[in-house]
Amino acid sequence: MKRIKMLGLASVAVAVLTAFVGASTASATVLCKTSATTSCPAGWAMAKGEKLHVVLETGGSSVLTEEAPEHTVKAIVCTASTVEGEVTSAGSATETVKANVTALTFTGCTSPKLGGTACTFTTLKGGTLEAHANSGGNGTLTSSGTEMTTSCNSIFGSIHCIFTTNNTNIGTVNGTPTTGKTATLKVFEALLTQVATSPLCPEKAGWDGEYEITTPDTLSITAS
Repeated sequence: MKRIKMLGLASVAVAVLTAFVGASTASATVLCKTSATTSCPAGWAMAKGEKLHVVLETGGSSVLTEEAPEHTVKAIVCTASTVEGEVTSAGSATETVKANVTALTFTGCTSPKLGGTACTFTTLKGGTLEAHANSGGNGTLTSSGTEMTTSCNSIFGSIHCIFTTNNTNIGTVNGTPTTGKTATLKVFEALLTQVATSPLCPEKAGWDGEYEITTPDTLSITAS
């Protein structure tokens, strides 16, 4: 009987040790400031407090589309846009990589749907971004707590809409596994939910745009 108990205790001890080793060796997603495809070299992971700066690609546009039909209705088109963030969690076996959005701007905005009338597109709350590694130095971003407001003049008066994110898939980051390239962020039909405002606002809207990550000048999303 004692032998059976001892064997049972030994099995528990092995299980606990295995779980501990597994947890201690678990990989984590990090933002890597050098070219990497699998793991980030020591000393190159972005640390808490470091900054991100992202700009709309030259000649591109940031577009807000109505959800139906199939995001083909361009509600608002902006010719310039920037995103700035600050890393709040560098990534570990128990924490994902997160950053606070400190600035999100849109300028040169018009509404093709309303005959090209000028619109304002501003940010009420920056919210947070979370990074997830895929492969080859690439990854995806999700957003929570961002609130953006739009206002356009129409024959019905000013149309004011507010949209928000909640664990929203923003798009894909094409990292820089090759030195000398610039990482890009492709925002593709990021589904924004309307906060109750004008009845003329769509319940959901898609956000599209192609951006360049300029700070850091090289960025890969990898395992630590």
